[in-house]
Amino acid sequence: MKNSWEIKKLGEVCEVLDNKRKPITKRDRTSGKYPYYGATGVLDYVSDYIFNEKLILIGEDGAKWGAGENTAYAVEGKCWVNNHAHVIKPERTKVIDNWIIYLLNFSDLTQYITGLTVPKLNQEKMRNISFPLPPLPEQKRIVAILDKAFDSITKTKEIAEKNLNNSNEVFESYLQSVFANTGDGWEKKKLKQIGVTQTGTTPKTFFQENYGDFIPFVKPADIDIFGNGEIRYNLEGLSKKGLDSARKVFKNSILMVCIGASIGKVGFTDRDISCNQQINTLTLNNNLNSKFFYYALSSQTFRKQVILNSSQATLPIINKSKWENLLVSFPESRQKQESIAKKLDAFLIETKKLENISKQKLVNLEELRKSILQKAFNGEL
Repeated sequence: MKNSWEIKKLGEVCEVLDNKRKPITKRDRTSGKYPYYGATGVLDYVSDYIFNEKLILIGEDGAKWGAGENTAYAVEGKCWVNNHAHVIKPERTKVIDNWIIYLLNFSDLTQYITGLTVPKLNQEKMRNISFPLPPLPEQKRIVAILDKAFDSITKTKEIAEKNLNNSNEVFESYLQSVFANTGDGWEKKKLKQIGVTQTGTTPKTFFQENYGDFIPFVKPADIDIFGNGEIRYNLEGLSKKGLDSARKVFKNSILMVCIGASIGKVGFTDRDISCNQQINTLTLNNNLNSKFFYYALSSQTFRKQVILNSSQATLPIINKSKWENLLVSFPESRQKQESIAKKLDAFLIETKKLENISKQKLVNLEELRKSILQKAFNGEL
């Protein structure tokens, strides 16, 4: 850090205006033209205001409080601010707004946070946030560098995120085209006509002897963990006795979540397992290719059937009786089924490679951002 820099506390260079606002309840708010701000931005527009100047807001509570996950932002003009955001006004002869915003948004402020259930930054702790403060011209120079660097990083992240989404969309589009454009040699049958269908069950948890490592016990959160049907097997298992009061699902079976927000999520098991009652399973007849039918049940064509036949209550659910009567299209030739499955496997592998490249690029960009900020606050830019 340069000799001309000082170490200051936030309360020494910023005025905290929290006590200059009055509370307003949702019931008392009336619609208007003035923005009503909370911890993360505009929540509403109201008919009155309490501030009319350039200020900085910082959320005072929330599950994401910590290093680099805070929410500080500038506001200007007539507005109202609720009690979930601190209101601060920099002493602009000493510090520029963006220096404070970068500091609050991207520094590790964990030591100033209180509360276990809901992390909280109270006013006293906020005033005591310690940070390096260079002279004003140096602040402006460094902030200009940060603005330019962060603008470039943001644009690059947007491209990486778009590529990530595109890779998923390309595979979904290809998958959909396979099952939406069936031709000669294809037939339709109900699930119960092409294999054994089951719904899982949960052995009584009261009896600890039901649980162990004899066979994996799969739940909805364990299915399709990497977007390729893969299943997580190591979180919970049943004992041999537990399996006696559960249902065994054989290797190469297809699993589908049949309840809740993840209804329709599909997995393919590479070993014998058991599962809970939130999952329906299909074990194919020997003359059919199991991997082909995993893809068939993963297609939008089949998922639409699942949604249309599920209850439309608060918690969507499709029971085994309705599920096993859903129709699936497939080539009569097992050889054709295997050929399609191999092509989809290969396409998915290439898609995942592109996806991993985009994910790694996002990780690298985040590391670059942290590195630039560290250099900025250490006086190395």
